[in-house]
Amino acid sequence: MLPPPRADDPVGHGYTAFQVVRLAVWAARECRWVDAMDPVHRAETAWEAITEHLQLAPERPEETELIALGWKAMKAQHYQDRKVRGLGGKDKALLTRAFVRYWTSASAPAHSHEDHIVDRLALAQIWTALKPAHREVLTALAEHEDRRSAERSLNMDPVAFTRTLGRARRAFLALWHEGETPSLLWGYDRTGARHQNVMYLVRLRKRRALQRKAEGHVRQHGHRPPRDLGVPDTELLARHEAGESYAALAECFGVSRALIASRVAKTRTRRENQTAHAKPLTTSRK
Repeated sequence: MLPPPRADDPVGHGYTAFQVVRLAVWAARECRWVDAMDPVHRAETAWEAITEHLQLAPERPEETELIALGWKAMKAQHYQDRKVRGLGGKDKALLTRAFVRYWTSASAPAHSHEDHIVDRLALAQIWTALKPAHREVLTALAEHEDRRSAERSLNMDPVAFTRTLGRARRAFLALWHEGETPSLLWGYDRTGARHQNVMYLVRLRKRRALQRKAEGHVRQHGHRPPRDLGVPDTELLARHEAGESYAALAECFGVSRALIASRVAKTRTRRENQTAHAKPLTTSRK
């Protein structure tokens, strides 16, 4: 269903690209309630949802959670596809405009540029009919792709910018529908700091990496340094062998019991290895 990735790169929380593809394909195959949905479309939808969740999740999710997330995304996408095709309404006998628009394009013998030409001409005509303040707000948002940056470029406070932007969008939709009942505003703006799109996060990471490289900063990869408890690990081992429990040591240093147990076990293993290597080799004599 999905092409294998070129490299097994890490995606997030220990999951690699191959694992994400495997989970997405498995979720697409086991999703029985969207049989009308193309299998490749299912897998791609699940892959996008799983990848985005791994980029944004604060903790490592389980495989079952990722598969359920893929199922949820496929279900939502299936309903959206049906709505686009005009099949999502309550009255199944009603021929909706979305149904006509979709199947007129899908059943045409050849692709036509008529709709694209009409849209561009309509945009040019509507743009000149908008108020200058509305054009200014829409232009700033399109150029900066971030509401906060657009607000600063126009020297407007957030409340005034939001109010003007809403009025500009409603005026645009009223002119776009030419006297018909305008469609409701849907979707929402996502600021750069809170953007949930995966590709935005990838591009942001690349820009930051290029900026660090230009500034001469070298990012150090590897594990975090061990937590300093103020005493060497050998003292922890000695106190534990003297009778202090892991819980008592953890309470004394203000850390978890698991951390103390891990430090003591590693120190004991290190001591045993050093003792084994320090023993002299003896040769048998006949």
